[in-house]
Amino acid sequence: MKSLTSQAGRGTERSLGLKVIKRFRFCWDVDCPDWLLAEIATLSKLTSVKLRVLAGAVAKSCYGDPLSHDVITKLASDAKISEDEGGASAAAVRWVLESAAGAGVGAGVLDSELQQLGLPREHASAITRVYSAHHSQVVQHLKDTSLRVGGGTEWTCRVVGVDVGGGRVEPVVQLKMDQGASTTNTTPNTSTHTTSNTSTTLALTPSQLAALIYELSEAKQLMESMH
Repeated sequence: MKSLTSQAGRGTERSLGLKVIKRFRFCWDVDCPDWLLAEIATLSKLTSVKLRVLAGAVAKSCYGDPLSHDVITKLASDAKISEDEGGASAAAVRWVLESAAGAGVGAGVLDSELQQLGLPREHASAITRVYSAHHSQVVQHLKDTSLRVGGGTEWTCRVVGVDVGGGRVEPVVQLKMDQGASTTNTTPNTSTHTTSNTSTTLALTPSQLAALIYELSEAKQLMESMH
């Protein structure tokens, strides 16, 4: 395997057989998802001004109120695209903003890499300006909502049998996560601390569990290599 690393702000190209994989820092040093590449073409159909307005609304929804459907409707009408395309464009912008913020990527690097993916310079600049303006709020929201070591999170696991018909019973792994969340409401005269618990249960087949363990191991190795 031969690897070629270009200048700072550019992705890394790795040759694997006949396939060249380009890695992007805002994608956490892996290849850009195929679905995002497809959405780049739709984002390019918008004017840079409309894209900046959309990105601004999406950025606020990352840490504030959910994105209004009216924003998607107006975008679709103005840009003459379907509402499905408008919704997909908003999802793509949100993924870019949150992924870049989580990966700790600077605006200059993000701008360069978006252009490498085929986004016009003015469009890439529109997104990165919004990214810079909302970066601290998005990062803080990601910190507040991310899974942490400890922090009141408890995992339990058990194997159950599921009847799949024909007298056959298949094993299913149930993973349950109990997470405690603390909230402090402060006024000039009082401070109120409340704790709430949320529970999430996942049902996985043995093959899905093996795939999850493998991907988590890969993620752990990647995080360890960054420190």
